[in-house]
Amino acid sequence: MTQVVLVDGARTPHGTLLGSLTDASAIELGRTALDGLLERTDLDPDLIDWVGLGNAIQAGIGQVPARQVIVESHLPNEVPVTTVNEASGSGLRAIALAADRIAADRAEFAVAGGFESMTNAPWILPGYRTGRRHGHVTAEDSMILDALWDVNLDVHMGEITERLVEREGDEYDLSRERQDRYALESHRRAADAVDDGRYDEEIVPVDVGAETVERDEGPRPESTPADLAGLSPAFREEGTITPANASKLSDGAGTVLLADREAAEDAGVEPMVSLVDYATAYRDPDEFNEAVGDVIETLLEANDLSVDEVDAFWINEAFAAQSVYAMQRLGIPRERMNPRGGAIAYGHPIGASGGMLAASLAHQLRQEDLEYGVMGMSVGGGGAIMSLWRR
Repeated sequence: MTQVVLVDGARTPHGTLLGSLTDASAIELGRTALDGLLERTDLDPDLIDWVGLGNAIQAGIGQVPARQVIVESHLPNEVPVTTVNEASGSGLRAIALAADRIAADRAEFAVAGGFESMTNAPWILPGYRTGRRHGHVTAEDSMILDALWDVNLDVHMGEITERLVEREGDEYDLSRERQDRYALESHRRAADAVDDGRYDEEIVPVDVGAETVERDEGPRPESTPADLAGLSPAFREEGTITPANASKLSDGAGTVLLADREAAEDAGVEPMVSLVDYATAYRDPDEFNEAVGDVIETLLEANDLSVDEVDAFWINEAFAAQSVYAMQRLGIPRERMNPRGGAIAYGHPIGASGGMLAASLAHQLRQEDLEYGVMGMSVGGGGAIMSLWRR
């Protein structure tokens, strides 16, 4: 059988909303990550058979966003590309599609990942094409509408997570205090990883004109329990979810080079890790948080692995409540759950997270000589997607 390997991964720094990457468009972020990947792999660009890039907030971004990235990059214009939109799962879904193409002998080398600029998401005027004779006009935020709002339930994803706390809070201790403790630890780990240079070899600097951005924004290790306890809930008056224990709004891009192992050997490139498998799970839209637990169980069972055999879980921290729920339901030790921090500290640039997390996990497995890693996230609409990697 064809073995799919990850040759290398590269990502931009995480930029906070209206932060250091404000002047970089989503397309520019995608191009930067892609060109950075090509430069470090030293592979002939003509060998790339296919590219898949995730992007979730597409209002006003222009026709076929991933194609724009290719045209602006160092890849030949002849390389076919697909834009993937599966909300938070966009980047990982692109990776899964690339792996399927390689496994089906439709490609030997493929680039996949994603890009997003939440900062530059426009405001839109729904229904305005037919005009207004008089009265007020209400603009809507495409960042919320296209990425953070469940249209089927007509509520914010944060409200759905408050429902998780109601349903599962007593059994799994999803209290506000527990969520805040998790968030503080995410910031501490993220800051330590940045300061220790553990991300240096995967990051591609972004030139924004006045400066070159080289480090992740977001981690705030100076925060205290009192700081977080003083914040008001974001979605309910008596709720548990605050801006501090949910993922940040952010910008970024990440890409990985996948290949057939034999083709990689023939081309003289050394793989970092192999993609063992991936899985998806879907439930009612109101239970997208629980789907994370479902898909991890499915993935591990299909590959005859236990939680104890996985060295690192890089599970996107959409909300601390979701992460705490998954840890307790599956028995994941805290030290192996997002060991270098997560989206609560760095942010969750929706369509980009899959590519960025894949790059980070691969580098950690190599740096620390670990064997297995699981990476994935929940998906709006009731789903989750997860991948299993082996060093």
